[in-house]
Amino acid sequence: MKMNATTTLLLYLIVATVLPCCHSFAPPTLTTTRQTLLSPLTAKDAPTDDEQEVDYRKEVVINSKNPLELASWYAVEAFGKAFGSKKESDSTTSSSDIDLNKPPSSLDETLKRIQLDNDRSYFLSGEVDRYIYDEQCTFADPFVSFDGRDRFIDNLANLGSFITNYDAKMINYNVEKNGEEVVTKVMVKLELNLPWKPVLAWPWGVTYSISPDTYLVTDHIESWDVSASEGVKQIFRPPTVKIRSKSSE
Repeated sequence: MKMNATTTLLLYLIVATVLPCCHSFAPPTLTTTRQTLLSPLTAKDAPTDDEQEVDYRKEVVINSKNPLELASWYAVEAFGKAFGSKKESDSTTSSSDIDLNKPPSSLDETLKRIQLDNDRSYFLSGEVDRYIYDEQCTFADPFVSFDGRDRFIDNLANLGSFITNYDAKMINYNVEKNGEEVVTKVMVKLELNLPWKPVLAWPWGVTYSISPDTYLVTDHIESWDVSASEGVKQIFRPPTVKIRSKSSE
């Protein structure tokens, strides 16, 4: 089962409305231990493909203690894997002077590539630059946190099945700590693939922490300026905002 921090709230809201009574998705009782970010797995210690699939749930740290939220989170993992889009993100869309098929070679390049990702709304479009992230990068939001770049990217690809239209406007974009941290805030609007076409809208932020040694993003920490209950209300009430069609731009 695969799920990422970026899509947790959206898919949680969708699943919570259609799968609230699915007892088969109830999470097991686990004692979770997060890997230390500065000590990623070596090749010798890395799990096999089969072991990695089993370990996905063990590596998740649950930040919420609400039983319904926990059950819904595991339901979201299954739902996203079963019905999510499997398209691959396009890692070649870039500025002509940057090669997105290899890791960045300087801190300045990393900052440029984070900006490029945000310019194309990577968290909604699924077009993400995988090589700016450490393989064991920590992805976290108010619900959960986990380590693993590939898991994050898989779920960005799954998100496309649930969104028919979207718009993202950058509110704040700050480079801090001598270029080792980027803090963003984006106003997100998305139309869900439901018959009545509800539109969800809220400010969404990310803090990116960058290693000065590898120039890779080691932490991708999200913040949401909306509660789950308010998100559910947005699903069921008539849209109060509109999204301009991209075809008309």
